[in-house]
Amino acid sequence: MEEQQNEKMSPKARWIIGGIVTICLAVLIVVAIQLNKKQEPEVATEATQDKKEKTADEQIGSDLEKALSELKKDKSSEDKKTDSKDKTTATKSSDPFAYLFNPSKSEDPLTFLSIDPTELPDVPEPVVSKKDAVAGVQDEGKSKGPVVTLPMDLNQTPLPDVDDPKLSDGSLDLGEDDNGTGEDITSKGDSETGQGNEGSGQGNEGSGQGNEGSGQGNEGSGQGNEGSGQGNEGSGQGNEGSGQGNEGSGQGDEDENPDKPLENVTLAIQEDTYERLAYYANQNREDDVLYYGNGETSKEEVVSLMQQMLNERYKNPKSETLVAQQLIQSLNRSQLNSKEAQLYNAELAKLQAEIKKVTREEYVDVYVIDGGDAKDQLYYAGTFADLINGNEQQLTEAKNSVMDEADKLASEAAANLANKLEESQREANKQKLINAINNYQLVANYSEEESKEADAKRSEALRTLSEITAIEEKQEIEYATKPKEDEENDEDKLKEFFEDLMEDQKYVQTLQQASAYVEKYPDLQDIIDEASEKLLDQSVEQMKSNSAYNDKYTKDHLAQSYAALTGLSTVPSEISEKAQDEFYGYRLAMQAEKLIDEDPTQAVIFAHEGYKRQETDGAKGVLQKANTALSEKAVAMDEGKAERAYELLTVTAKDVNEDIAQTATDRKTAYGYVAAGEKQYNAGETEEAIAYGSEANRLYPEKNLGGALVEKAAKHLLEEAGQKELTAQTETYNLIVNVKGLDESIKTQAESRKTVIDILDRVNTLEKQEQNVEEHTQQVFYYLDEAVGASENTGWSDEEKAKVQQRYDAQISSMLAQAQTWSTGSEEEQKKAAVYYKVIAEKGTHVGEETVANAEKALNDLGYE
Repeated sequence: MEEQQNEKMSPKARWIIGGIVTICLAVLIVVAIQLNKKQEPEVATEATQDKKEKTADEQIGSDLEKALSELKKDKSSEDKKTDSKDKTTATKSSDPFAYLFNPSKSEDPLTFLSIDPTELPDVPEPVVSKKDAVAGVQDEGKSKGPVVTLPMDLNQTPLPDVDDPKLSDGSLDLGEDDNGTGEDITSKGDSETGQGNEGSGQGNEGSGQGNEGSGQGNEGSGQGNEGSGQGNEGSGQGNEGSGQGNEGSGQGDEDENPDKPLENVTLAIQEDTYERLAYYANQNREDDVLYYGNGETSKEEVVSLMQQMLNERYKNPKSETLVAQQLIQSLNRSQLNSKEAQLYNAELAKLQAEIKKVTREEYVDVYVIDGGDAKDQLYYAGTFADLINGNEQQLTEAKNSVMDEADKLASEAAANLANKLEESQREANKQKLINAINNYQLVANYSEEESKEADAKRSEALRTLSEITAIEEKQEIEYATKPKEDEENDEDKLKEFFEDLMEDQKYVQTLQQASAYVEKYPDLQDIIDEASEKLLDQSVEQMKSNSAYNDKYTKDHLAQSYAALTGLSTVPSEISEKAQDEFYGYRLAMQAEKLIDEDPTQAVIFAHEGYKRQETDGAKGVLQKANTALSEKAVAMDEGKAERAYELLTVTAKDVNEDIAQTATDRKTAYGYVAAGEKQYNAGETEEAIAYGSEANRLYPEKNLGGALVEKAAKHLLEEAGQKELTAQTETYNLIVNVKGLDESIKTQAESRKTVIDILDRVNTLEKQEQNVEEHTQQVFYYLDEAVGASENTGWSDEEKAKVQQRYDAQISSMLAQAQTWSTGSEEEQKKAAVYYKVIAEKGTHVGEETVANAEKALNDLGYE
């Protein structure tokens, strides 16, 4: 049958068919080369290998050979083009950031190389899908931006020979035609090659792929518009609608269609904190492990690593700098209940206590013992007895000085108070007594030899202060029961009346009323003596009860009892004196209770003495109230009064409230640290000054005592840091970021600078990794994106910020270039390209809108959602 058809076909028909096939083949090769210049145009060779005999016209073969030759020349020319532009870098040795952005010139993990914006890597021009106007092919694709067109697969089944009977299936009419050729072509497209589809070998529009099996036909689908007699002006594309004969023909079956969206892209997550901490640990950067791990103490592996760093780095607190000490003081404790967390918490608490002691020891030795005033020397000697060894001579001199000052104040106050004074003068002398009492307390607290003498003088001054301090006494009341007239004139009946009162334990009334008749009836003195003794015993018992402090009736009765026992001349002197002593502690507590709001300092002095004399729960409660009130109100006091208040509270709260006592010690010490820090700052020791100011704020956060000191010191350090090498810079920033009470804007600058420098260090290391390159590239992108954001808060110049931005832009350009290369490769490479495009489009918070749009389009062009 095939031989009969060949015999019927004229030479001219063969010539025409051969010409059509040849032109289609040439167009196919041209388009393929434009879309994928790296692929060798082997189609022509493969298409002609199967020819069994020559065509009717030798000229056709000559034209084909010539066309192939020209195409090979073009390919050879394109392959020889290379980018010869040298990548050079600037190395400004005077610039502390000279090694910030390229690790190739230094082995120092904190040294980087700056990039000249004029010498950034060339970014390949976006690939634009263009189709040369060859053989009548229309340019329908005009994509913009980084559009990636995948290569066509030219290694399909070889095209059939021009004499192949399949090409001559059907009739050939050589008559005139509307297309001007005089030919009516109604041939079918090849069922294997799928050339009948519109676009001749281009496959389904938008896929960018050849018809890799998907468009190879539904057999018989290559027919044009039946009877239309129109070819598409020599394009060889077949008729419009060609390949649509069968349902779904020319598009392949649904299951084989490469245009359907591929699976979504999976991105690498940002580097885990632990990985970053492990990197710092390997570099022996324990401070960074603790700083960055501080916010991740909910993870056991992080806590374990931090504990290891504590053990390795801080073995001897005395050898550590204040920078390291401040870091430790700023750490939060883990809340985990794991074994690692418990060990870490225990080690951290121990270390904090040791470092705190080391700091105090330095302060006491350098700024108190060697140059402080006598009161401070005694205070710290009494408070930190373990820190004063070897300073006995200075302390002896200080003790004598404080004792002399106390004697002077007490004697002046006592002499003045004996005179009639105005209220303001009385208050001034009361203050002298308070200061004297405080001084005596300091001496008694420290010196065993002079403690008895100092304590006795303190008690005497305190009694004087108590006597001149008005306290509301309960006035004598009018009793309902009184002796009748006949009883008043009859001594026996009068005695019987008082005996009844004694039996009812009405001792105060007995004393008061019997004293009025004792002169007339001297024998009543026996009743008065008995009533005095029993009233004192009754009062002592009542003062031990809680009702003496919280029951109004009991408090009033004790006030009347004291007035009777100490105010009536008929009461035996020995009982009156004993009553004064027994009631002293209670009366001090009552005075303290009334003075808490008016004068908390004096209230604490009275309450403490009252508690020492009684040691009852009621007296302890009053002391607690007084201590709390003074601790709260001292925050608003001026420096001098506040320090005296905390000196008192260190002693008065010690046995009843350890928290208040420790707070008082810390606050008093904070005042001392600020004073020491000011001396250091004035001496040019800025880092030590800021450390002392920070520690003062930690000890006294309610007042922010060192706020002004740390602010000026931090500003000075930030100004100096820009001129230092990076390692020295990071030490400065490590100090500042851990300062307590520092203005947030200044602290943010230091934190941002530290963040950028540490990120660039980590980036350089990641870029050197030879394994997991694609994942590390994503991590680098994440870090640089963070660095760009942090750089905005560094306070650096625009030039320095631009360096960070340039590094970020260079990373994006590199990723886009690599993605473009991959997008024309295998399916696996296309997936890698899609990852890069998606990272840039979705994870970059500082990527330009146009770049994001282009990346999204490229991602869509690859068939990804």
